[in-house]
Amino acid sequence: MEPHDFLPLQVIWDLPDNWCEEAHLTGVLQAAGSMLKELGLADRFVFIVTADSDRVSVKHSDRVVVLQTSDEGHEIPDYVADVFMTFKNYQPFDPVPGNLRVIPLGCNKDVPKLAPKPMAARALDVFFAGRPEYRDSFFSNATLAFEDHEDLNVEISKAPGFRLGLSPQDYADRLADTKIALSPRGVSHETFRTYEAMRAGCVVISESQLSSWFNEGWPVIEVADWEGVGSLTRELLSDPRQLADISQQSLHWWQEKCSEDAVAHYMVRELSLKLLGASG
Repeated sequence: MEPHDFLPLQVIWDLPDNWCEEAHLTGVLQAAGSMLKELGLADRFVFIVTADSDRVSVKHSDRVVVLQTSDEGHEIPDYVADVFMTFKNYQPFDPVPGNLRVIPLGCNKDVPKLAPKPMAARALDVFFAGRPEYRDSFFSNATLAFEDHEDLNVEISKAPGFRLGLSPQDYADRLADTKIALSPRGVSHETFRTYEAMRAGCVVISESQLSSWFNEGWPVIEVADWEGVGSLTRELLSDPRQLADISQQSLHWWQEKCSEDAVAHYMVRELSLKLLGASG
């Protein structure tokens, strides 16, 4: 479906073609459209999808709802006070205004969703593939941790550039066959690979995240740094039952908190609550 086909919602799509977040945001708006139609609110709002934090094409404090993405600087959009509500990826570092809500980044549109394998059927013990920028500490610690790993099946590789590593299909195949997926941050705290790995049912290890409603208590194992990644992965791999449990928790958390339907439910709830507050 084309990104501009969002009936019954009114949507101004202000992202370039082939944007990484396109599929996730499209799915969110399609699900939200059905929910808002049932509530009789499909015509109540104009939605704007943008990567711009400085300006929006339409401002209206009673009708405009913005979905802002790609802000790896974790900033608060300049127009937040001029619209009814803003939903954005990347939790801001500054205190969040009352009409701004943070939503999970979701998965890159190019990475296909595959049926998750049982943990015991996965061949890769540890996997990461990605660009080296901003990840010197990760690669140095991972190299040290797994340089003598004859007992493990480990694949850690550096991509030569953006979209120049594994093909999206090969990357998805690897995730589906991975027990423990490592998810180091890049320039920002949030990264697609965390959500892609959760959706694939991997046990995910990531760097510490900024606290949001969708990651409070999640099954992702957060670390302050990568110094002990070798001992941590071996400890996890020594308990197959725990691995299988965390895998199921990852799949459940993705579906209930981070999937397109889950984000749509959250958005519709927050919009409805603000409307009730305004009319109360």
